[in-house]
Amino acid sequence: MAFTRLRADELVNVWAADRHTPMQIALLGVFDAGPFRRADGAVDTAGIRAALAARARRVPALGRRVVWTRLGEGRPIWVADPWFDPLRHVGAVTLPPGAAPGSWAAGRALRPLRRDRPLWRAEVVEGLPGGRFAVLIVVSHVLADGRTGVALAGALLDPAADTGLEEPAAAAVPPLPTHRELLRVRLHDGVAALRRARPDATGRRRGRQGLEQLRDLLSDLGAPVPRTSLPRRTGPGRRLAVARHPLADLQRAGHALHVTVNDLLLAAVAGGLRQLFAARGEQLPGLVVRASVPAATGLPGQQVMGMLVVDLPVGEPDPLRRLALICHATTAGKARLRAGVGSVVDIRLPAPVARLVVRWGRRFGSRSISLSVTDLAGPSVPLWLAGARLVEAVPIAPLVLQVPLAVAALSYAGELVVTVNADAAITDVDVLAGGIAQAFTDLTGLTGAAARCRPSS
Repeated sequence: MAFTRLRADELVNVWAADRHTPMQIALLGVFDAGPFRRADGAVDTAGIRAALAARARRVPALGRRVVWTRLGEGRPIWVADPWFDPLRHVGAVTLPPGAAPGSWAAGRALRPLRRDRPLWRAEVVEGLPGGRFAVLIVVSHVLADGRTGVALAGALLDPAADTGLEEPAAAAVPPLPTHRELLRVRLHDGVAALRRARPDATGRRRGRQGLEQLRDLLSDLGAPVPRTSLPRRTGPGRRLAVARHPLADLQRAGHALHVTVNDLLLAAVAGGLRQLFAARGEQLPGLVVRASVPAATGLPGQQVMGMLVVDLPVGEPDPLRRLALICHATTAGKARLRAGVGSVVDIRLPAPVARLVVRWGRRFGSRSISLSVTDLAGPSVPLWLAGARLVEAVPIAPLVLQVPLAVAALSYAGELVVTVNADAAITDVDVLAGGIAQAFTDLTGLTGAAARCRPSS
């Protein structure tokens, strides 16, 4: 019997989780009620739940669960859930009166997912103004990274208003493995690994790469950074603020300035932080804020688990110069990832060592990181749910211990939506989001500038 065990890049998200910082990503989709609007003006939540459950049934990844193994059984394994009922994963809730949908959803996304089921849930949210409803989808980072999570959410929707729904063919699902079966497979795998083990050139190269990853991580996280007024602990509460900008404007600006949309996003975040700290009366000259930025590693079948550590030049007053410095940093960081080093979570370290490094990074290394920034590409055309149009897609990235800010950008139907998920102690998160929006406007106005994205010497 063969099992699919959790990869090390998936286990990283188990090791990094904490009580107030579960590694769960979320998406809040806002819909026009359309065919789900009843005659009395209310929303047909039962019909929406049924539509979501029917679509979840055709997505194999949503029917998988983790079997959390015991001592001697090896790493946890992926299996098809023999008792999978998608309707059990889809609930309904009413938005509390006076609650801001974004901040409410960011807090709601913290509720733990059940570990004895497939690691996701969806909730139909009624009580929104304008005759609309929302769907909050929460997925464990073990099941999906941001890019895969967007794809899973998209699989619950339709490409057109009149898309038909085909019932998937029923497939036999084997029972969960027994303790004896897991022990037998673990023993077999261990013997096979010993037979394969020899100190060849490949093994020595992987060992060197693992040591280089560890050295680079310690260098990235160990460098001192200026202190700011941002909190250094992440509590149980959340605030969410949103900035928006037309995607086409950013693409034109990126082409003119020879940078990526991700570079423009990072520069806008730096501009937003500059506005936030200025409003707080902090000293800006020379201020650098360190951000972790997920990046594709190019490894097939793995989560997007490369990590860049980028110094955002918040103290630089010239927006074009800020952009140039960021472009230089991301270009150098991506070159390191392509070389196969530079990210400890693109794992070439033995799993026990990687686990210790991740937990050290969560507890101590994250002190030098102030925020994370994620850029995700979504559908370029509108999506639908059984005839109800998805009006807006709002991404919600998770916070980690001692990192109180998470910025997530998602493009959808021609618009880039940028969310700032913050610890509840950051009461002026709207200032940061407003600064990001203003920085986008400033950056797209630079397209006629003679300078290009090359830092001056």
